[in-house]
Amino acid sequence: MYSFFKNIYKLLIPKSWQFKIEPTIRKMVYLLIYKGGDNKCLICSAKSKKFISISFYNSEDKICPSCGALSRSRALGEFVNKNFEDNSQKILDFSPHRSLHDFFKSKFKNYISSDFENQFHAQKSYDITKINEPNKSFDLIICLHVLEHILEDQKAIIELNRVLKDNGNLLIQVPLKKGKTYQDNSIVSKQGRLKAFGQEDHVRIYGEDSLQLILNENGFITKPTDIVKEFSNKEKKMYGFSKSEIIYICRKATIN
Repeated sequence: MYSFFKNIYKLLIPKSWQFKIEPTIRKMVYLLIYKGGDNKCLICSAKSKKFISISFYNSEDKICPSCGALSRSRALGEFVNKNFEDNSQKILDFSPHRSLHDFFKSKFKNYISSDFENQFHAQKSYDITKINEPNKSFDLIICLHVLEHILEDQKAIIELNRVLKDNGNLLIQVPLKKGKTYQDNSIVSKQGRLKAFGQEDHVRIYGEDSLQLILNENGFITKPTDIVKEFSNKEKKMYGFSKSEIIYICRKATIN
């Protein structure tokens, strides 16, 4: 049902208006159909009868019917809320979903979001391989499902290290596979990238070991962490979390 109404919405509403009215439309649908129940979104605090299952190219997710937050968005929001309590710290977030942007913006005074291709709600439009900010500008950088889109990912990682303060933290999440990273720059068509990397605009699929290695080689101390591991199966169902959410928690290594 959700996919049907979403397709009708995209067909009937001009694209220039979709972003403006989406929260209102979503809230109306939530109040009419989904309000009530035991499920709780940790982004907007709405209780609903269920989270809405949607399919991506190579994965399933569950979104909040009230604010549209994805499973990974809810997990990240809760993790940051618990582990980064200083609301004065300066945060840079790349291409956040709208629900997560609004959540962080309400909690942190110095929160900046950036989206280079104007697909997400953001204040800035930074090229992640050439960030227009001084050295050591940010206490925390969030980079979820971005690097798999970037051809020059090592250049991006070097830039993230440059603008991060000493002992600052970088949170990275990407689609992962066992073993080493698979990348083939000769694959340029949408169909080819979909088949090879799981999505039409992805340029690689990272191997678990390879990503940690490239991060460590470029100035980070990296720890892959399942940020929903502490939650019981009952809580994961209640909050609409996936079984696991692996985040690479990267601390900038300081040179004495």
